[in-house]
Amino acid sequence: MNWVRSVVICAVVAFSFSIPLSADPAIWHLSDGDSDIYLFGTVHILPPDLEWRSEEINAAFESADTVWFEAPASDPALMGETLQLIQQHGLNTPGNPLSAQISAEAQAKLDSLAAKIGIPAIVLEPMRPWLASVTISVAYIQTQGYQPESGVESILWPEANDSGKELSYFETLEEQVRFFADLSPEVEAEYFEETLKDFDRAAGELDVLVSAWAEGDVATIDAVMNGETRDAAPEAYDVLIVERNQKWIETIKEVLAGSGTHFIAVGAGHLAGPQGVVELLRAEGLEIEGP
Repeated sequence: MNWVRSVVICAVVAFSFSIPLSADPAIWHLSDGDSDIYLFGTVHILPPDLEWRSEEINAAFESADTVWFEAPASDPALMGETLQLIQQHGLNTPGNPLSAQISAEAQAKLDSLAAKIGIPAIVLEPMRPWLASVTISVAYIQTQGYQPESGVESILWPEANDSGKELSYFETLEEQVRFFADLSPEVEAEYFEETLKDFDRAAGELDVLVSAWAEGDVATIDAVMNGETRDAAPEAYDVLIVERNQKWIETIKEVLAGSGTHFIAVGAGHLAGPQGVVELLRAEGLEIEGP
């Protein structure tokens, strides 16, 4: 689930595959003498041939005693818990199918899109709008050659686990699911319909996003990942991005007050922009090396 959220927040877009084969993503560093923290913005689903492991990223990761992720979504031992949470919070009550919660225009777009990605619209009927949005988003992206197993967390989590590093998380799996599940029905339906609209008009934007990430272009990352959601679904943006960022910086300040070396890998959209983790920490008076 950790990578799916960024897929949806990204506004679900198409690709033209002009992405570079090698990358140098942005990384930030802050310290206070007895502790070092590296902040690395991730993309949760990537092309399998993109080389993003720069020397700087490798050195920071290898030096870390503790590696932080958004949630333990990459832990195979918790797959059963994830599925249980989705069943509990992602399915509609009897007699309230997806089609009854969205407009006729949205249903027509969904029927057309479902045919393109090979998922019959009837399969989505039992799903709440947030889960249907995630499902079609991931399915579409995979038809374009992107793979969840090539995402940053899918690579770094096993490496951190196998090397014996301490693993820490900002959120639980249930918290991540409930960020969607606790949206009001009106906001959830609005968010789903905005997702469908973006399929029609945003061709090439994820290509732009991944290229910007590969080049360390933080401003473009914020514009693509956060800009649309800020404008089109501000309530969802506050819940899924702003409120969580504010909680995370409190945890990061506690970590900084301790000791040791920490590598924090969270979605790139959470680190970018004026309400991103980096600028929020700078506003607290902390000096941070990086863009």
